[in-house]
Amino acid sequence: MLNSIKAAQNGQSFIYRGWEVETKGNDLAHAVLRGSVDKHGQNHVNYHYEDLSILCDLYCNEKYKNPAVIVDTNHSNSGKQYNEQTRIANEVLHAMRHNENIKNLIKGLMIESYIEDGSQGINENIYGKSVTDPCLGWEKTKKLIYEIAEQL
Repeated sequence: MLNSIKAAQNGQSFIYRGWEVETKGNDLAHAVLRGSVDKHGQNHVNYHYEDLSILCDLYCNEKYKNPAVIVDTNHSNSGKQYNEQTRIANEVLHAMRHNENIKNLIKGLMIESYIEDGSQGINENIYGKSVTDPCLGWEKTKKLIYEIAEQL
C-alpha cells in the first residue's frame, strides 16, 4: 500500500495504449484501511490501535507528502456486519485520543450509510434500503455522527 502511495505521489512516465504518458504525481494520495480477505475467505481487520500505530511509524519514517489515512468502518473491517461500524468508529477515535501521531494521520472515517438499515435482495425493491452492501440506516448514522462530534 505504501509503495503505491509513493508511486502515486511521484511523477511517472509510461506507455498507455501506444501513447507516452507523463504524470506529475498527486501529493494528496493517501491510504484507505478497509481490512482484507485472505485466500481462505477470512477477514483481517486493520483498524486496531496496533495496526494504526504500525502504519503511523511506517508512514512517518519515510518522506511521504501529506501523510493521511481514511479508516473504512465497514467491508472487511466489520466482516460486512454493518452494525459493527459504530464500535469500530469509536475504537478508532479512542486510538486518536491516546496517540497524537495517530490523531494527526487519520483524516476521516468511511461509514456506509443509507436511509434504512441493512440491504435488500435484487428483486425486493424496498425504498431506502441499499441494493449493495448492508448499511447503517439514517437514525443510527445520525446518532453516530453526534457521538463522533462529541469525541473530537
